Amino acid sequence: MVHRTPTAVTDIPQSRQEALRIRQALTLYLRSHLVFADEDTAPRNGHAQSHLSLCVPHDAVIDVKRPPSEVTGLRKEYLEALRANLAARREYQALCEKTGTVREVSSRSKEGGSTTKSSLELQAYLRLLRDRRRHAKLQVFQHYLQGIKARNPTHVELFDTRESRGEQLASLPGSGGGAKREDCVEELMHKLERAVIRAQAQLNSEKKLLEEFKALQTSTADAAPAMKLAALQRTRDELVHWVEEKLVSEGDGEEAPLQEIPAEEIEESTRLLEDQKVQVVEQYAAYVDARKRLLDAASRACQPITVAPARSPDRVVEPRKTETLGEPVSLDPAGVLSFTSDILLPMAKGQRALALQKSYLAGMLAKEKSTALRVLNRLSDESHLLPEYPLLARQPRFQHATAALRSRQAAAPAEMKPDEVVRLAEAWAFASEAARTNERQYVEQKVTEGRETAEDAEQVLQEVYGLLDQNLGEALQEDNGDDGPESDVWASEALSTRPQAKLGHRSKRPQGPWSGLDGRVGVGIP
Repeated sequence: MVHRTPTAVTDIPQSRQEALRIRQALTLYLRSHLVFADEDTAPRNGHAQSHLSLCVPHDAVIDVKRPPSEVTGLRKEYLEALRANLAARREYQALCEKTGTVREVSSRSKEGGSTTKSSLELQAYLRLLRDRRRHAKLQVFQHYLQGIKARNPTHVELFDTRESRGEQLASLPGSGGGAKREDCVEELMHKLERAVIRAQAQLNSEKKLLEEFKALQTSTADAAPAMKLAALQRTRDELVHWVEEKLVSEGDGEEAPLQEIPAEEIEESTRLLEDQKVQVVEQYAAYVDARKRLLDAASRACQPITVAPARSPDRVVEPRKTETLGEPVSLDPAGVLSFTSDILLPMAKGQRALALQKSYLAGMLAKEKSTALRVLNRLSDESHLLPEYPLLARQPRFQHATAALRSRQAAAPAEMKPDEVVRLAEAWAFASEAARTNERQYVEQKVTEGRETAEDAEQVLQEVYGLLDQNLGEALQEDNGDDGPESDVWASEALSTRPQAKLGHRSKRPQGPWSGLDGRVGVGIP
């Protein structure tokens, strides 16, 4: 046995009490997953908590529970191995029982070997004939059973109906005597066979349903919540689909069976139909009356001015009475309709067109206004002019001044609330005007500073030329003569520093404090 040195904290040797406690805990945990043959006597045993209690005979453990998902490692492997061992032992027991039955049958056949060969052959022949007849009947029964199962395998009421029909036919009076008794025996045998087949089919169907129910219970017990949820969702979908198919099939008028309508409902529907017809007639009469009144009103509105009839010249005072008493001339309805269709309808269409155009223009203006507001708001967020040059009237410190102005102008008629676009445009206009004014002031200030700087520079140049005993004006004139009218002060300064070789052609005499150093010191100049 190789000794292993402890390499971790778990490898440190423990005391006997600690080891015994660990073994007892593992034993209790493993025993909770085992099913023993005698569960009542196991707790009474004093050594049940010992690890030696697992060393029981093989027949004591009859089943192993399914290990949970959290069990891993050696414990899971031990439980799986124990389950495999139990399955192998059960299979071995079944094989032993089969071999025992085979041996018993062979021993019995050997004991009965004393019978004669002829009797065995006769019995075998009779058994063969009986089996052939039974096989033929079973084939017929199998054929009809397959047809019944194809129609509805769970319903076995067809046997009952056929049996009742057979009983009814059998209850009828017959004429035969001995042949009737033989037929009765055969019929009873046939009924018995049918009853056996019916019971067998019902038993098979019940067994199948029981197995399906057990499998469903085990699968639902071991399934995860997600699988259960998916199964419930699928069941719900199937139920919804089935209900929809049933509703569609029931809603189809061609496939639905025709129901007899009672006489009371027919009379009620007839009465309702007559009432509706009366209402339609009344509404049509009201419509015709309203149309006549509309035409009369249109004719009265379109009547021309009535002209008084010609009167004798000797009666001068009575025209007003005759005019007031004159009745309006009735017009033809066809003329009124033509006047309405030629004048009133075009005017109505024109007004409708103007209203549509007005609504369209209002919608376009609202759309453009919203676009302009969106653009102005975005530009106001991105601009640096509006925060730098805001309107003074909208500042918090000038609110009292604006309030005073409003109180003075209270007597004036109230003006409309300014539009949002106008308000933003005023802010932009004020900011641009303020920025332009500020820029102009800045440029003027810089121009003034430049002028002052130029004057100071000119004064300094004048002083420098005075120190050099030169004339600044003549130098500027010479530079202007050489370079043109666009020469500046700095160009003239550069020209004044040219070499003397370039200026030798000038006829003027050099001046300055150094003019006497040309070799003629002390010599008078004529």
